[in-house]
Amino acid sequence: MSKVDAARKPYRIALYGPGPDIESFRAFVHGPGMEEIFAEVQFAGAAPGDPGQASAGPDIPVYPSLAALLAARPDVNCILELTGNGLPPGTVLPPGVTVMDRLAAMLLKTTVSTAALCETCRLDLSKTKLYLDAVFDHLDDEVVLAGPSGLVEDVNRVARRRTGKPKEALLGRHCREVLDELQHFRPAAPDDISPWEALLSGKDGRAEYSRMDAEDRLRYFRVAAHTVGEPGRPAHTVIVRRDVTHDVFLERRLQKSERLAAIGELSMFISHEIRNPLFAIAGFANSLLRSSGIDEPSREKVGIILQESNRLDTILKSIINFARPTQATPGEVDLNHIVRQTMDLMRVGMDKQGVEMIVETASSLPKARGDTELLKQCLVNLLKNSMEAMPHGGRITVATGMRQGNVFLTVADTGQGIPKETLPQVFNPFFSTRDKGSGLGLAMTKKILDDLGGSVEIKSEVGRGTAVTLLLPPFFALDKDAPHAE
Repeated sequence: MSKVDAARKPYRIALYGPGPDIESFRAFVHGPGMEEIFAEVQFAGAAPGDPGQASAGPDIPVYPSLAALLAARPDVNCILELTGNGLPPGTVLPPGVTVMDRLAAMLLKTTVSTAALCETCRLDLSKTKLYLDAVFDHLDDEVVLAGPSGLVEDVNRVARRRTGKPKEALLGRHCREVLDELQHFRPAAPDDISPWEALLSGKDGRAEYSRMDAEDRLRYFRVAAHTVGEPGRPAHTVIVRRDVTHDVFLERRLQKSERLAAIGELSMFISHEIRNPLFAIAGFANSLLRSSGIDEPSREKVGIILQESNRLDTILKSIINFARPTQATPGEVDLNHIVRQTMDLMRVGMDKQGVEMIVETASSLPKARGDTELLKQCLVNLLKNSMEAMPHGGRITVATGMRQGNVFLTVADTGQGIPKETLPQVFNPFFSTRDKGSGLGLAMTKKILDDLGGSVEIKSEVGRGTAVTLLLPPFFALDKDAPHAE
C-alpha cells in the first residue's frame, strides 16, 4: 500500500458498552458541526448482553461482544470503553490499539462538543460582523466608536471621507480631535466651540453646531452620543453626526413662508386702506396745481405733495404685487430669446449711462420650464439692479447655459458689490442697500423662481461686482404630453 493510500485510510473506533451509551455516542457523532470533524472516522459498536441491538444506524454496526467486533474489524485503532468496568478478561487486542476508559471518553466527547460549538459560534459571529460592517460603512451619517478613555476604536466610511484621512491614521487618537478634523471646514466664529466636552462626559446627549465650508457657506451638524456597556464596567461611546443643513434650510424656509404669508395678508389690507386716502390727497393736490389762486412757493410745495403721493402709490402697487400669488403658467421657454428681447429693450438706457453690454448665450440651449413674461420681469429687475450699482458706467454680462442638469441665466456686473454680512438678507422683502426703491426686486425674483420650481443664487464681492444666477428645470419632451403637471 502506498503512503498516499495509507494517509487516506480511515481511523476506526470501537465503542464497547451498553446499547444506550452507544446510541448516545452515535447522536453526538451526528450532532451539529460534527460531520467535518468525524469525516475520516469509522465507528463500530459492541453491546454485550443486548442481543436485540444489531446496529446504531446504518453507519455503526453493533456486535454481541467485543471479541466478535475485533474478529470482524481487526484493523481497529482505538477502543472507547464505556462500561467503566474495563475490558472483558482474556481480551486479545490487535497491535497498536489504544484503549480509552469511560472518563477519558466522556472528556473527549465534552471537548469535541465544546470545540464544535465554538466553531459554530465563530461562524455566526463572523457572519454577524460582516453584516454589521456593511451597515456601519453604508450609513449616511458619520459614526465614531470610542473606548472608555475616549480613544477612537473604529470609524465608518463617511467619517473617514469627512476627515480626508485613512482609518489607520484615526485609530487610537482621541475622538474629540478626530471629530473636529472636518476637512475644508472651520468655525464660523471664534466662540463657536465644539460640543464634545458635554457629550463625552459618559451620559447620552444631543447637540447642534455649525461650521463654515470652503465656499463660506454655513453648514449645520446634529450630533448624538450613546453610551454602550454593562453597569459597573467602563462604557464605550458611539458618536453619530449628521449634516442637517438641508433640514435646517427647509425648516427656516417654512417658517419664513409662514411669516411672509402673514405679512402679505397684512400688507394687502394696509395697502388698500392707505391707497384710498392717498387717492384723495393726490386728487386735491392736482386740483390745487390747476388753481390760479396759489402763489409760486405754495405751488412748489403742492407739487412735492403730488410727487411723493405718486411715489408712495408706486410702492404700494409693488407691495400688492408681491403679496398677490404669482399667476405663473409654466411652459416651454427659450431663455436666449428672452435675453435678446430684454437686452434690446434696455440697450438705450445702458448706452446713456455708459454701461458696456456683453451677451454670452449658449448656442444649443434646451428650452426651460417657466413663464416667459415673468422671466422677462426677473431679467429686467436684475438689469436695473446692476445699472443702479454702476451709476458711472461699467460692464454687464448676461450669459445662458446648462449646469448640473438645469438651464441657467446669469447677470453679472462690475458694480460696487454687496458686503458679505449683508448678502444673506438681499432676498428679504423691503431690504435694500440703496436709499431709493422698495427693496422688492430680488424678493420678487426669488418668489417667481420658487413658484416655477427653480432657484436663485447670488455671489458678490465688494468693489468687484455681483453675479445673480437664475436656475430653471429643463422642459422635457414628456411635459408636452402633460402640460398641467406640476
